[in-house]
Amino acid sequence: MVPVRRPRVLLPTVPQPDKWAVIACDQFTGQPDYWEALAEFVGDAPSTLKLILPEAFLEDRLASAPAEIRARQEKYLADGIFRQVDGYILVERTLPSHDGEPGAVRLGLIADIALDAYDYTDHNTAPIKATERTVPDRLPPRRAIREAAPLEAPHVMVVCDDAGRSVIEGVYARRDTFEKVYDFDLNMGGGHLRGWLVPDDLTDDLLALERDGLLFVIGDGNHSLAAAKLSGDSHALVELVNIHDDSLQFEPIHRVVFGSDAALAEVAQALQAGLAGSASCTVYRGGHTVSLAVPDNPADAIADIQQILDDYCAAHPDVTIDYIHGDAHTRSVADKSGGLAIFMPTLHKDGLFTYAARRGVLPRKAFSMGHAEDKRYYYELARRSQR
Repeated sequence: MVPVRRPRVLLPTVPQPDKWAVIACDQFTGQPDYWEALAEFVGDAPSTLKLILPEAFLEDRLASAPAEIRARQEKYLADGIFRQVDGYILVERTLPSHDGEPGAVRLGLIADIALDAYDYTDHNTAPIKATERTVPDRLPPRRAIREAAPLEAPHVMVVCDDAGRSVIEGVYARRDTFEKVYDFDLNMGGGHLRGWLVPDDLTDDLLALERDGLLFVIGDGNHSLAAAKLSGDSHALVELVNIHDDSLQFEPIHRVVFGSDAALAEVAQALQAGLAGSASCTVYRGGHTVSLAVPDNPADAIADIQQILDDYCAAHPDVTIDYIHGDAHTRSVADKSGGLAIFMPTLHKDGLFTYAARRGVLPRKAFSMGHAEDKRYYYELARRSQR
């Protein structure tokens, strides 16, 4: 089966696209107030918020969510709010500003990938590889929701290595000759989104990007893609981005550990005792920070920290970890919960394809493509029954 192909896409024909599109469900997991404010903004309008389960509410709502999501998807289909198109969709995302700097523009391409060409195990020769270690416990909830639903809404971002910037950027240079299919401001400070339907079949151009058997790696949403494969789907809708896109910056994903005061003190001690190196990272709790020595290689530092946390949690089931994007969000979650925040090193994107090809997957949640607000918003959908 060809690893990538032109997709068949459902585009909403709704009067308020800013209420339709919402950020990926695995963002702001420690901030239910974000999702509550979003729900208030959306109100009764058609929205992808009603077709997903934000992970901030996973434990409370999972039992009822699959049936509810299926019913809403079927209603939207019955209401005829979608327009079906065949073709790649060029995406222009103007990202929100950060630290006073204007928001960068990130380009993408909505495509359909074959799941038999994708593998999430540690060492494999598949042309589409996961870059983070897959956590089996995170798959059943996603699988339960997906298997119940007739539609899929993608937040998966897949990375290609196009140093010549010939495919996505080449199409973008001709965007004014294409039909524009959406153009609106995103809610909750997410920036701006524009999209064009591409009449060309770009499949051969994308396949030509393969290097030494590796075509794409997964940037965001690997667990959702793994759940799709386990659900028996043959294809999945994704957004392709070029790792050489100037706007594509890797951000760390921090850890917040929750437990008793005594347990969190032991975690801090375990980190201090078990780590060494010439670089450093910060541990924060209750307004106080401590610097930890870590290996100079960010991938090694991330792996060492994660191993210490995993070992401690395995021996102390009452201690849990959440993975948070952004320094301010992490500090806020730690302050509100009394948790222990670990501010992780930043992985460099230049060696990602080489690392994936030679060494396999990174530790889970090793990096994020941008800040939490930069993540993909749901907009396009596809019928699972046609996959």
